[in-house]
Amino acid sequence: MTRRPTLAAHFAAIALVALGLACGKEGPAEPRVATRIEIVAGANQSGQVGNSLPVKLVVRTSDGEGPVGGVTVTFTPESGADGTTSPRSVTTGTDGTGQATWTLGSKVGTQTLSAVAPGIPSAVVSATGQLGPPIVVLALSTPFQLAVVSRAVTAIPSVQVTDAFGNPIAGAQVIFEAQQLQSVLTGAIQTTNAAGQATLGSWTIGPNAVSYSVVARLPNNASATFQAQGVPAAVTIVAGADQAANTGTAVAVLPTVRASRDDGSPIPNVPVSFVVTAGGGAVTGTSVLTAQDGTAKPAQWVLGAAPGANRVEALFSGAPPLVFTATGIAAAPAALAATSALAQSGFFGNYLPTSPSVAVTDAGGMPVAGAPVTYSVLSGDGQIVGATAVTDFLGRATLGSWRLGAAAQHSVRATVGALPPLTFTAAATAPPASTFKIDIRYLTPVTPVQQAAFELAVTRWTQILLAGQPPYPVNEQANSCFTGMPAMNETIDGVVIFASLVPIDGPGQVLGSAGPCIVRDDPTYGSAVGLMRFDTADLTTLENQGALNAVILHEMAHVLGFGSLWNFLQNQLLTGEGTASPSFNGPAARNAFLGAIAPSTVFTGTPVPVEGSFGPGTRDSHWRETSFSNELMTGFLNSGFNPLSAISAATFRDLGYLVNDAATEPYTFLATLLAGPPGAPVELREEPLTSPLIVIDRRGRTVARIPRF
Repeated sequence: MTRRPTLAAHFAAIALVALGLACGKEGPAEPRVATRIEIVAGANQSGQVGNSLPVKLVVRTSDGEGPVGGVTVTFTPESGADGTTSPRSVTTGTDGTGQATWTLGSKVGTQTLSAVAPGIPSAVVSATGQLGPPIVVLALSTPFQLAVVSRAVTAIPSVQVTDAFGNPIAGAQVIFEAQQLQSVLTGAIQTTNAAGQATLGSWTIGPNAVSYSVVARLPNNASATFQAQGVPAAVTIVAGADQAANTGTAVAVLPTVRASRDDGSPIPNVPVSFVVTAGGGAVTGTSVLTAQDGTAKPAQWVLGAAPGANRVEALFSGAPPLVFTATGIAAAPAALAATSALAQSGFFGNYLPTSPSVAVTDAGGMPVAGAPVTYSVLSGDGQIVGATAVTDFLGRATLGSWRLGAAAQHSVRATVGALPPLTFTAAATAPPASTFKIDIRYLTPVTPVQQAAFELAVTRWTQILLAGQPPYPVNEQANSCFTGMPAMNETIDGVVIFASLVPIDGPGQVLGSAGPCIVRDDPTYGSAVGLMRFDTADLTTLENQGALNAVILHEMAHVLGFGSLWNFLQNQLLTGEGTASPSFNGPAARNAFLGAIAPSTVFTGTPVPVEGSFGPGTRDSHWRETSFSNELMTGFLNSGFNPLSAISAATFRDLGYLVNDAATEPYTFLATLLAGPPGAPVELREEPLTSPLIVIDRRGRTVARIPRF
């Protein structure tokens, strides 16, 4: 008999099916979240500050069931610490770990680092920072002081020894070393204390007023230096206190001081400065050194222009100033005396080499400054410049310049108020026939026009330069002075000029070179042998422009010494060489310069302006173009006439030549200014000679070879 299932059994079957379906298809699992950071490696290490620890830091992130990866952990040093990790942040891997290198900071002792991740308590790891090696020496006491000679310094050298991060190091050996034999040290080897400090026992400097030094040194040569400047034990006034002098004049006794040691012995070479502190006067030679006797004084002290108190202070390092006083007295001129020759002679049309000069004194014979002196032509047809002068601090006043005329006798009167005047006389004569010799020797062919230009220049210069030169034997091998120079074995009683006309670089570029190459050992005897070298292309251009004669005349002047021998041997006629405003200061040229500028108000000084611009072949060896314009001896060729002036001729008088000013062309600055602007000037682009300047004596021996740059 078949049995039918009951209702209960039916529902049970349905339940089993449902249960089976549920077990065969589960839902998504919940994500695991890290709840913990732990240090699993790299804790409790020791290392030198500033260095990386040998074992890397390893962190692990986990939950209650195991490692959890993908967590970003950041390493943060303790507050104020300067340690670092590389990298600063890590992301843990599937095993929950991440690692970084820990570089300790500068702190000695315990250093801590926190491993931090959002929402998880941080983990802290520590390490011990140890001192680095002693490599820094710091000066604790002053590194510079003044100290009395032969005494112990007051600030004894003291140092602190640290590692590279400033951590003091105890037990380090410091050696103090004197750098001068005259210094005496005690306790020169010291060991640093707990604070890393060490102090020299004592330091006594030497007996001279110089700089002394001590070096504190470690075995690895790290060091600190201490300096002590020796100063006198005493400084005293020797002479020149409480004086009186006429206003504007120099005191009779110079302020004099003395520097000495404790035993009273003098100290040489001590710097002293003399400074005007009242009265408005002036001191020349303000900074001096004491002499072997320990004394020092300025070159002069000129009182101020107003009557009353004047004061100068002598200043030493480490000592109070020494005060000198002088009373300026207003004085009236009482006497007039000549300070130059009352009678001179010169050539017709020439400047006298020495201008009349007078001195004004008071009733006591003391100089009177600021007194007006008037010069006037008394007889003859001469011309004077600077007729009104004012006495200087010596009571002297000099006429600007005096150029003789055609008359045989000339006189000039100097007048000061109602005082008896002084009369200066000058006898004028014709200049002698010139015995000056210029021998042109051509190294290359020349055209008739070119040869005529050289001959004309020789004629012009032998009209201006009168006296012959002493014979000097010249014995030189070929090429000794310049490439292409022939051998020379002869006696020269003038100037031999080799002329070389060759292609150089085409028209409008370098014109050439000109100058002396062999000179006599007496600077007043000038050149013996020279070179004039020209680019043939430029000479052709100059010939077509009608300027060839002027250029040859100009360049020959350089061979004779213009611009090339101004500072040769004892001459020293050029000042400010290499600056923007050089000047020629020979007295003859200054006289002629005054004569030329007299009608003009453009210039107020007497030093003759020299070119301070353009290339080495132009600057320091020509007149300044902006001042002289069309004068022949500027570094430029101007359109029209380029006069050879008495100023240029006078430079040769300053070099020692006998000169005839009257053979030059008329030239004044007023005439130049009134002529209007010329055409654009063309620079005479000259190359300076580079071979050494050969100096020979009367026996023909080479006594010097002076480099030219």
